[in-house]
Amino acid sequence: MPPEPAFIIGLICGTIATLLIQWYGRRKVRQATLAPDLDARRGVELLDGENARRIGQIDRLQDRLATVERIVTDSAHGLDREIESLRAR
Repeated sequence: MPPEPAFIIGLICGTIATLLIQWYGRRKVRQATLAPDLDARRGVELLDGENARRIGQIDRLQDRLATVERIVTDSAHGLDREIESLRAR
């Protein structure tokens, strides 16, 4: 007994629907992998800004440390002269 024509048409429509769903899913995955991740990009930009701020802080601290080292390693006599010259201004 041959299958009914409605069964064959239903089978063909089901196959076509399954293939269309798979095509659509693959297309969405491809778009998602190729599209830039805006949250990640924003996070990187925030971290870049934070790093720049920290680098500025480190530079200022290095300058201050160099000044403190110079004051500590200078002889007391030279330090007295420098303090007196600053007071004279």
